Amino acid sequence: MIDRWCSENGPAQSAREPFGRSAPADRVADIATSPEAASLALVTGPMGIGRSTVLAKVESELAARGVAALSLRVPRSERDRPYSLALRLHAELGALNRDRGAGYPAKAAVPTPGPDAGRRMVSELRSAIGASGRLTILIDDAQWADPGSRAVLLQTARALAGGPATLVCAFRPSPADPAEERGVLDRLRAAGLAEEVPVPPLRQSQVRALVARQLQADPSEALMAYLRRECRGRPAAVLAAVAGYQRSGAVRVFDRNAYLVSPDQPPLLPAELPSVTYLRQLGTPVWPVAKAMAVLHPLGPAAIGLVAVAADLDEDQVRDALSELYAEGVLRYGPGADRWRFRLPLLASALSACLGPYERRRSAQVAVSAVWADEAVADSGYLAEQLVAAGRFVDSRRASDELLATGAAAMLDDGYRSERWLRAAVELAGEPEQRARALLAHAAACCIHLRYADAVNSARTVLSDYADAVPPEALIEIEMIYVISLGGTFDTEALTEICDGGWRSLPGGEGHRLVARCAALCHLDRWRDAHELVEAGRDVWSRDIDMVAALGQLVSESTGAYLGRTEAFDRAVAAPSRWPLWEKGMRHRFERLAHLARTLLLFGERDRTDRMLAAHEPPTGYWPVPDRVVLNSQAGHWAPALDLVRLSLATGLTVGDLPSHTLMWRETSIILGARGQLTRAREAIERAQSAQSLMLHLLAVPDAYLSRALGAPERVGRIVADALAYADERGLIVGTDELWLMTALSEADEGDPVVAQRYVEETEKVAGLLGTSRAELCHLTATAVVHRDRAAAAEAVRFARRRALPLESADTIGVLVRHGLADASLLHEAYAVYGDLGALLRRAQARILMREHGVAMPRRAEIIAENERLLATLVTEGLTNRELAVVLGDSEKSVESRLSRLFKRTGYRSRAELASAMLAGEYL
Repeated sequence: MIDRWCSENGPAQSAREPFGRSAPADRVADIATSPEAASLALVTGPMGIGRSTVLAKVESELAARGVAALSLRVPRSERDRPYSLALRLHAELGALNRDRGAGYPAKAAVPTPGPDAGRRMVSELRSAIGASGRLTILIDDAQWADPGSRAVLLQTARALAGGPATLVCAFRPSPADPAEERGVLDRLRAAGLAEEVPVPPLRQSQVRALVARQLQADPSEALMAYLRRECRGRPAAVLAAVAGYQRSGAVRVFDRNAYLVSPDQPPLLPAELPSVTYLRQLGTPVWPVAKAMAVLHPLGPAAIGLVAVAADLDEDQVRDALSELYAEGVLRYGPGADRWRFRLPLLASALSACLGPYERRRSAQVAVSAVWADEAVADSGYLAEQLVAAGRFVDSRRASDELLATGAAAMLDDGYRSERWLRAAVELAGEPEQRARALLAHAAACCIHLRYADAVNSARTVLSDYADAVPPEALIEIEMIYVISLGGTFDTEALTEICDGGWRSLPGGEGHRLVARCAALCHLDRWRDAHELVEAGRDVWSRDIDMVAALGQLVSESTGAYLGRTEAFDRAVAAPSRWPLWEKGMRHRFERLAHLARTLLLFGERDRTDRMLAAHEPPTGYWPVPDRVVLNSQAGHWAPALDLVRLSLATGLTVGDLPSHTLMWRETSIILGARGQLTRAREAIERAQSAQSLMLHLLAVPDAYLSRALGAPERVGRIVADALAYADERGLIVGTDELWLMTALSEADEGDPVVAQRYVEETEKVAGLLGTSRAELCHLTATAVVHRDRAAAAEAVRFARRRALPLESADTIGVLVRHGLADASLLHEAYAVYGDLGALLRRAQARILMREHGVAMPRRAEIIAENERLLATLVTEGLTNRELAVVLGDSEKSVESRLSRLFKRTGYRSRAELASAMLAGEYL
């Protein structure tokens, strides 16, 4: 069931269609069938744009209209054979006429050279076409026609004016086309005898449909961004890129959605691409120049000389080859002198993939040497890629140093390439200190981007082999990365060993070992132990080097906040820059802000998070997936939140820093439960419980909601009680504000005012300890319900609105109206919020409340449609009729009737058919 996350929210598969080629094909068919239209239609566009697809559709459309068509394709080999196409066309017309009984000769005489050769050929073709009656002649790849045939076709088109026959030529225009020929075409157009029908690039919606058909899944925005940048709307390029991603395993399909494992990882393009095969056939010097240019063209004017060196050619040969590639539409010239670029960026990638190992290293060596010698200019990313490719063909020490610097600078914004560059820096490093620095940076990059297994390997290598080669500040950092990554790989055995004595064998001083041990305790969910240890050792770590003091401060602030001792954490949120590493680089600043934001979100303080980030702008737009899920969920952006959950499941990036994993699945379960996807909501909880066991009491809120929805109120009390016991055992206060509110509401409903009052006091105590707005809202709500305090209820509504968390605001209104403490008309506000969120089950529950309080209901048709959608969702979740009755607040007999009506209206004959339609996105 886990592989069906939120499937009914995905887009339906688009119908098979020619993806933007219908309009030009229809226009050509209209020209061919209209007696007043031009006698020559030119289907134009660059390589891979779909000209052949258009001709095929034209032929199909003409057959449907009852118009005969004759199709020819021109091979490139005919370019140098005089009148080859004209003679072949004459022969095909003769065969066609003989089949029709016209008796026309099948073969024309080869025209002898001379001024009248073309005129004689035009006359013969005109006669052959005239004998054919109503006919459309479709010629594909007309750019390969020999000059004589092209001239004959143009003259024939003029001669056919007003007749029943039409010439349709698909060709790729070239800057090298003769000026005389372009002039003839211009005159034909001016006379209304020729019309050009360009084949446009695909629009983004069409690219999406094409990719969806190919992958049977909706492409992610990262995939679409790459295709938009590299393929320029050309269908052949799009399909090649998608196939390349499939070949390399870089695209993964999950729940009918296609995601890139890394947005920066390019596809593995095949060497047999038609455009590449075509260029290979051009031979020397064009083919080696094209391959070398694919690597060296970013170097601008220096590229020509460098290509000559890499391909072992002289510059005149290179210039001749570039002119031919320009004529072929492969390259474009400018802006600026001697600057060449590929018209289709993907083709450069495909050509680079055709280089042999030596060719690739040699081209990279040429590029690097030129940049190092100041003979060429390149950006750091390009140079780093060439350093990786060149390997030991260049100075290894310098290459390693530059890869380390570039990889470290890209660590936040370009995770895939940063990790790649830093791994290469490790491999090229010669001295222990250099290798240790590269390993540390690689481990940090992997840790930031949640690739914990790779981070563990690099960190372990430093600690075991190079501990003596790194300075103390680097040593404590690698120790922390090691601990965090052990948590990310669920290696509780290694973490336990560190806590129970292994910390003594860690390198570095006492402060190093103390902070590392505290971090290990946190990753084992031993928050009270971690806080007591870090506070007891404050004199040790706070007087150590900046790195140790900074990390000790982080542990102290966060563990203290979780335990309800928030003073230090609040000061940190108010002034994040008061931290020893704030000015030590962007990475440390990012880590500081990310850690504070993550902790604030754990307390439900989205508003404070936004204010802090606005006041201290993070140095990067990167944010780990689990944190982005939480940010989107709390803000009410549920569709992107669920899309990120699918991304995390597809790519294996579900584990974040410390409690992020639990918090992500909590938010996911809340969303799914509110939408009626109860089974999947339960699976989200189980996934959190079985993987990274940190702060599991946070899951009690969605777990209790699911139990209540499924009619198990006795389980609700047990869930909340167990969660409070769990938190108490660890000394945790975070998250208990909501738990005490739930117990107070439950006791108020059951009518024990003394016990309920005690729980109100607990909410007050938590609010006093945490000082957060969520804790205060919980206290206000509990006070209002238990004490029947309308003033507190009104303040709770105002407070919830100010916090601007949509689900929380709507739920607060629902609770207060249900207890008769707020105007029932407020249910309209809550109902609208649930609608915006797509919370089908919450909407249905709100309708019940609206009926009970006599509030005007939405239109009946709207209610019926939503109820059917919810019913279909619940059926897809595998609920029995009894469970459906409980969830919907109805009887089993009524549920059976509703199911019967649903099956009758939709045409589905069983639960299985209905569920399949929902999962395939076909339910209407």
